[in-house]
Amino acid sequence: MRSSLRRQLLHLATDLSALAAKPDDLGHGFDLLTRSYATPVADAARAALRSDPAIAPLIHERYWGPWPSPAELLALPQESLGHAYASWFADAGGQPLPDPVLQAGSDGDDTWLHQRVRHTHDLWHVVCGCPPTAAGEAAMNAVNVMQLRWPGSAMLLGADLLHRCLDGPPAGEVDAGQAAAYGLELGRVCAPLLAQRWEEGWDRSLTDWREQLGITALVARSPFRPEQSRA
Repeated sequence: MRSSLRRQLLHLATDLSALAAKPDDLGHGFDLLTRSYATPVADAARAALRSDPAIAPLIHERYWGPWPSPAELLALPQESLGHAYASWFADAGGQPLPDPVLQAGSDGDDTWLHQRVRHTHDLWHVVCGCPPTAAGEAAMNAVNVMQLRWPGSAMLLGADLLHRCLDGPPAGEVDAGQAAAYGLELGRVCAPLLAQRWEEGWDRSLTDWREQLGITALVARSPFRPEQSRA
């Protein structure tokens, strides 16, 4: 085994161990993601995304639409995607995720892919009905495993489940295993989230977006819905 690969695996093992003990350890979480981007599995994932006919047009044009300010989004109708996103973002602390750290020399397509996934991560939370909690992140990691084949997301999900094995399900919160099952099914059923031109539909209702994505019925059974959490 090459020494560089051995070092990477040791770093990843350290990150996983820390995250299994404390899933909200952001430092180890982002380090794990950064290191995972340089793996052969990530190369295969990016190749699959570039060849996806639904995603390829956005990659070709490096699509970015306008992102209004939080105040502008909150001024949209309450049922709209923009209003729902701005409200969720404020409740989550109002801090955007840091840009992904990529290998030197990454080409433009790969840079766009990683930046687009990172920048729309919170928006995907809203569309999928997943809150900014440990369980909500577990669900989104599962979505990413199904839709992006992101190795870092698979490892983060593994850490979530290892934490559940160590500490058991949290009292009064959605179980990480249930959240992971929901996210895996959501990622399987949903139209590609990375293929959506969200910025062209800020004023469209969240209900319309979910219908277009084919996830209305599944979101209605989400474990994060209050009535489901009480069941």
